[in-house]
Amino acid sequence: MSDTTAAEAKPEPVVVDRFCTLTYTDRLSPPTVRFADALLAGNFVGQKCPVCGRVYLPGKGYCPIDVVKMDERNEVPVADQGTVTGFTIITPVRYYGQTKTEPFIYASVLLDGASSVLGGQEITGIPNDQVRVGLRVRAVWKPEAERTLEGHSPRGWGSVEGSIDTFEWTGGPDAARETYEEFVI
Repeated sequence: MSDTTAAEAKPEPVVVDRFCTLTYTDRLSPPTVRFADALLAGNFVGQKCPVCGRVYLPGKGYCPIDVVKMDERNEVPVADQGTVTGFTIITPVRYYGQTKTEPFIYASVLLDGASSVLGGQEITGIPNDQVRVGLRVRAVWKPEAERTLEGHSPRGWGSVEGSIDTFEWTGGPDAARETYEEFVI
């Protein structure tokens, strides 16, 4: 048997079995702040590249294609109606904190006037088995007093969940394929 000194002895790991919450606070870029402010006012605003004409939603402060810096002078309004370019039917698995119990749709929506899609948007107003690429949808805005900046981040994905409840089927005909085919995922 060998003697071990206190320095060589390894303490047992401590395991804490408790739920905890981590809250991160990030500074938002100026284009993200303007995008968020527009959402709070019930509007979408994107940035239009002066070279290629692409409209980024939310604005990035630059065009990644043409490497052109953009600012508030490049901002343009974007409609709150658009086209589903891809979707997934999600069947919730029960876990702690799960609030949804019935299948629902998350879709990518190409808003009219934009050149980039908003991903992860819930689609309502139509049975799940009738949702399709090309479906025309519109934003269902939360009441102005209930809109928040929940989910906004400097990471650039432009969350709208604090201002929009869902996107619902317009009831109209599908969009022409050539208007959205480059955005199908």
